[in-house]
Amino acid sequence: MLGLNLADAGLEAVAGRLGSDVPACLRGVPVIATGRGDRLTAAPALPDLHLVLVNPRLPSLTGPVYRAYDLDVRPEGDDHPAWPAALNDGQAVARFLAGCRNDLETPAVALQPAIGAVLALLSAQGECLLARMSGSGATCFALCENRAAAAALAARLLALHPDWWVTPTTLAGGRS
Repeated sequence: MLGLNLADAGLEAVAGRLGSDVPACLRGVPVIATGRGDRLTAAPALPDLHLVLVNPRLPSLTGPVYRAYDLDVRPEGDDHPAWPAALNDGQAVARFLAGCRNDLETPAVALQPAIGAVLALLSAQGECLLARMSGSGATCFALCENRAAAAALAARLLALHPDWWVTPTTLAGGRS
């Protein structure tokens, strides 16, 4: 788009200087990000996923979250479960992701307790198959079974917390 004469790898290297998660955004397809979000591999076949995104409109600054993470050496290190070849529905995705973690969640919640409150509220909702923090926060998400469940959850959350940013959305997985 910018007319740069760069191969994909070169463009991703430049994008990575803007932020660890920027190269993943360039791909336009689901990827698995590990490390600081800079090691990308193809995701398994995924269905469309129905989510509610929630941000309590309070800051969660990336730098302090990473510094707090660096001070808290985790014994798990870089281990993570092997991804299956395919995940057929939202429930299968939730079951798999329940065995995964976001290592930035603990330091982010320590620095911004509102993130923990959002996650607890989301987890307690009947429509929520799985609640997690996105990246270094403060946005969190609830994975829901379908579009109607996500819309109902979003409406209820907005009624409870009109000061929060809440929106239902669908992540296109490449197959339905």
